[in-house]
Amino acid sequence: MEKRIVYQVNVPNAGRDMKDKLTAYTYMPEMYEISERNARRYAEKCGADYYKVEILNDWAPGTGKHLDFQKLKFLDFDRYDRVLYLDSDFIIKNNAPDLFKICGELPAASVEHSRATPLQAADLGIPAEKYFNAGIMYLTRDTIEKIRPHVEEYLNMRQWPWECQGMLNKMFFDLDIKYLNLPSEDWNPIPRCFGRYADHYAGAKKRNWGTVSY
Repeated sequence: MEKRIVYQVNVPNAGRDMKDKLTAYTYMPEMYEISERNARRYAEKCGADYYKVEILNDWAPGTGKHLDFQKLKFLDFDRYDRVLYLDSDFIIKNNAPDLFKICGELPAASVEHSRATPLQAADLGIPAEKYFNAGIMYLTRDTIEKIRPHVEEYLNMRQWPWECQGMLNKMFFDLDIKYLNLPSEDWNPIPRCFGRYADHYAGAKKRNWGTVSY
């Protein structure tokens, strides 16, 4: 039987003293609790397990690196066939359909549509239309195994813009990993914040917290 897992990175105050591009990271307990609650509900609805990264070195190779690299915890989920990552400022809604059924054998993410996207993509040497926001990622076992042999090389290659998100975008492009584009207005509303199946309070959009109830 296919094994599925939903996971998040939720480490209290991990970004408090960081002096890099992700200083917009702000730990908001109520938001993160609701994000976890909804992610757990979604996992149960989809017949998936749930896992929360709660310490900075949970994914051991990321020790000493930015918290964002703990997204690579998917490399530890050896017994799972399908993996879904959700940011902890990402609120998946009760009406969200089962991505494990929608995506099946294809990895999936949402192409980002923000003013910064062309610059971020250019810095990586990839087309802007290929640049995805890593706030939600659906990964298959085949995709993970294709990435695995190259992770150490890419971790040491350079300082990545937007940390793990930048590195994953470059790896997907270099390794020619095709992915299903989840419509951002439905699944990852960058930069709108509010979407059909999820709301994403990334960065400065945290100022919108409290304008809707969950």
